[in-house]
Amino acid sequence: MADLAPHDALAQLRIEVESLRLANAAIQQQMGDDAIRTDAMLRALEQQADELQAAYRRQNIQVDFTRRVMNTSSALIILLDAEGRIREVNRRFLEGLQVGEGDVVGRVLDDWMAPEEQHVLRDRLIRLPWTVHSHLFELMRGSGAYGCEHRLRRADGSYRDYWVEASPQADSQGKEEGAVVCATDITALKRQRDALSEREKQLREAQKIAQLGRWEVDLATRRVTHWSDELLKICELTQPPALYDDCIALVHPDDRHDFDVDFCGAVRERRLFNHFVRLELAGGRIKWVELRGLVRCRADGVPECASGTMQDITAQRQADEQIGLAARVFENSLNGVVITDPQARILKVNSAFTRILGYQAEEVVGKTTSMLKSSRHDAQFYLGLWETLKRTGEWQGEIWDRRKDGEVTPLWQSISAVRDARGEIVNYIGIFYDLSDQKRAAAHIHHLAYYDALTDLPNRQSFNDSCEQALKLARRAGTNLALLFLDLDRFKAVNDTLGHPVGDELLRIVSQRLKRGLRQSDIIARLGGDEFIVLAQNISGPEGAGRIATKILAAMGKPFSIDGHTLDMRASVGISCFPGDGDDSATLIKHADLALYKAKEEGRDQFCFYEAHLTEKAREKLFLETELRAAIKQGGLSINFQPQFDLANGRLVGSEVLARWRHPDRGMIEPTKFIAIAEESGLIVPLGEWVLREACIQAELWRRAGLGPHRIAVNVSGLQLERDDFVAAVARILAETGLPSDWLELEVTETYMMRQPEKSVRVLEGLRGLGLALALDDFGTGQSSLSYLKRLPVQTLKIDRSFITDLPFGENEVAITRAIVALGHSLRLQVLAEGVETPAQADFLRGLGCDRGQGYLYSRPVDAATFENILRKTTVYPSGADDTPSAPLANAPRRKTGSLSAYTRRSGDG
Repeated sequence: MADLAPHDALAQLRIEVESLRLANAAIQQQMGDDAIRTDAMLRALEQQADELQAAYRRQNIQVDFTRRVMNTSSALIILLDAEGRIREVNRRFLEGLQVGEGDVVGRVLDDWMAPEEQHVLRDRLIRLPWTVHSHLFELMRGSGAYGCEHRLRRADGSYRDYWVEASPQADSQGKEEGAVVCATDITALKRQRDALSEREKQLREAQKIAQLGRWEVDLATRRVTHWSDELLKICELTQPPALYDDCIALVHPDDRHDFDVDFCGAVRERRLFNHFVRLELAGGRIKWVELRGLVRCRADGVPECASGTMQDITAQRQADEQIGLAARVFENSLNGVVITDPQARILKVNSAFTRILGYQAEEVVGKTTSMLKSSRHDAQFYLGLWETLKRTGEWQGEIWDRRKDGEVTPLWQSISAVRDARGEIVNYIGIFYDLSDQKRAAAHIHHLAYYDALTDLPNRQSFNDSCEQALKLARRAGTNLALLFLDLDRFKAVNDTLGHPVGDELLRIVSQRLKRGLRQSDIIARLGGDEFIVLAQNISGPEGAGRIATKILAAMGKPFSIDGHTLDMRASVGISCFPGDGDDSATLIKHADLALYKAKEEGRDQFCFYEAHLTEKAREKLFLETELRAAIKQGGLSINFQPQFDLANGRLVGSEVLARWRHPDRGMIEPTKFIAIAEESGLIVPLGEWVLREACIQAELWRRAGLGPHRIAVNVSGLQLERDDFVAAVARILAETGLPSDWLELEVTETYMMRQPEKSVRVLEGLRGLGLALALDDFGTGQSSLSYLKRLPVQTLKIDRSFITDLPFGENEVAITRAIVALGHSLRLQVLAEGVETPAQADFLRGLGCDRGQGYLYSRPVDAATFENILRKTTVYPSGADDTPSAPLANAPRRKTGSLSAYTRRSGDG
């Protein structure tokens, strides 16, 4: 540059400076672009970091959610790794198999299986070229899925049954990661299944043994959809009938119409079907069968099909006819008849035997005829009798036998030997009649006038005479005497459950104990039933009477053994003393009777002395009886209704009618109080008829207004059912009120039914013939005979509230309730629970399959107006306000509309 001219050097310098400036600008531009790229990169890195943190949080949430889902599952959840080892389980696994979490990870599910099941898995798996840790896992891998039933062992050594399902798991690239196993506890289900299978097997065997077959008919097409093999045998067919009309053709022509009417009526009324008919077989042969059936309906209530059973009862029918004929001849004979075995042990006697000799059948059966011997004949007489009988096969002549009461009576007797096919004597039959009827009748009449026929104790008339005579002596001598009125506690239960013969024997033993335990000077009498009275003379005062009462209670406290039954009886005693409590026999007896009632009210098994206030209590009872009689006549009573609901769907299906009495001065009288008075006084008959009539009138008003349908249940007393005109009275009330019979249900207590079962069946069949429903009330509190229960034409069993109170926690109540529901359903009866007061009780009963319920949980008993409001809420009306009642019912009938809807809300106390 030194060689350049100054201006050239300056120009060159300017060029270099410009170059430097441009280079610097380019560098600055490059640095700015790099800064921008660096900033963008940093922002991208920050965004990626945020996304990674968000993904991590989502993963944690997903993991937490997955674990919570696993732990809330009712099944055992097991996660397996790629080798089939456990890597994670849920809480149900740890609890169900009773293991700790540290004892699970790394093991295989096979370890908890029963040894025999492990062998089965091992045998199913083919040999593999790698180490097998879990045969279940390898089987799952080979088939792609696994499902099987297994028993898994708990820590205590017990096993439970599980349904085990396993499926493989893979990552997003399809690489196998392991498997998920779900094990559902089916222990209870399997037990139910096994029990059901066993019951079905037993049922098939029982049907075959009982010659019982099953049939089913489609009511829409009238086609026979099922006809069991056993029915083919009974009807002697090779092919089942195709149509219902073909079935009718099998019936004897004389029975076809009644059978068809009964069957069609059962279909129309949706009720159980039971009919006895004759089948006409080839060659004109007749076979008797019993047909039972029920009607199943669609959801809309239209009958869909009928199914049932047919049983061959020909042999039973023929045997019953032969036995019945022989029994009628045997029982209706005017002569006494006794049948013995070859050793002269009595097998059977007829009613004439009992009438002539005084022995009930149960008193002589099993004993030898020597018990009838009297002292009128010597040993040579009896030796000659038996020698003639064995030689000729018969003997007849006059013989003196001893009656049960000890009297010796002359009889004309014929004895015949009965031989079998081999000529061996198998029985002796003795026929006799009394030769001294007039003499015995006169003596018997005299004895009955003054003595009790059962216990041979003085009766009321004899006792009154003796008491008046003793009072005269006591007044003259200035001595004390006492009357002790004795009554057996709960004696009625003995008659109702074990029968009157056992009750009679009990009264005889009681009389014997009284005779042995008291002084000879004490007069003991039986006034009637289980009432005895003792006249104790020359006592030291009330304390002496108390000592005698203590001896009586001690004698009664010892167990009674009668016909194999051991009875633990107790007694109550009422005491009145002379001269303090009365001056004549009538007053003393009345006051002793009042003291007896006090002893019973205070707990029984004790004695009480008469007190003046007891007379006032008796007057109060008489006052209420009089007022109740007037209330029945003058309309002073009312009725309430307690709703009954279908436990399955909460639908209102009926109500129970309950009597209420509001006295104008005393206010509301408790039903337990006035019903007891009505039962004792006999007022229960007019009271029951009044309640039935009022209930039918009110139900008919509701029916005409379209508030229904629903069935009203009316309680019936045993005294009402014992009246010969009761069925006619019910029919008359239904006709007068216009209420259809299918709206009415009558409730009869189990205790009454079992008291006179044969008569009860006849009465109930008469009521059932009217078309109304029948219910067995307070079921479980008595002792029902299943042989009679299956014959009763009832449709409903009502479980007594005493069994419902402690549900679902009382073990005995649970067992009894479950048994009653199962029994009712096995007999194809509806089961209704009374006294349902808690949701837990309702849930438990619903779980048992109990059909209906009533109680305070749903509603207290309410008056007709309140119950009408309930009916309005449960009745669905068609659109249009004109057809919908908007005010309480008037007497004018209304057109029936709509149907019931569910009513599950708890009603007020009403």
